[in-house]
Amino acid sequence: MSTKEKFSSVLFVCYLNSIRSPIAEGLVKKKYKNIKAQSCGIAAGDLDDLMVAIMREVSIDMSAHRSKTLEDLSDCQFDLIIAFTEPAYEAARAIFKETVKVIEYWPLPDPTQGSLDVRAIMNNYRAIRDNINMRLKNKFI
Repeated sequence: MSTKEKFSSVLFVCYLNSIRSPIAEGLVKKKYKNIKAQSCGIAAGDLDDLMVAIMREVSIDMSAHRSKTLEDLSDCQFDLIIAFTEPAYEAARAIFKETVKVIEYWPLPDPTQGSLDVRAIMNNYRAIRDNINMRLKNKFI
């Protein structure tokens, strides 16, 4: 039987810190109270109303989320960094390679890509949320 590594702090990184990384941050803060979670992007994005809506569906209020960048958090300490895009992974490795021993890449598509139909886009957002939730369960339970 293998034992899972325990983490007390995690940073989630994507491109704009407006969809994938805030979803992950919100899920961890709600479900894993013993883990400190933050999120950021390579660049700062805007609050995404669809992200707020799909998180509200699972009783998580993300309406106060404010985008941060890797630069904003470069002086912080984390046990684990999870990046959702390849550029975010490479940037996190460059900034935190000396201080963080575990930096993982969880590739996830941008949910805004594809059909312009609002229903389809909302389903893309939900699929990203549910995928991240499943991966977090596998990582932290």
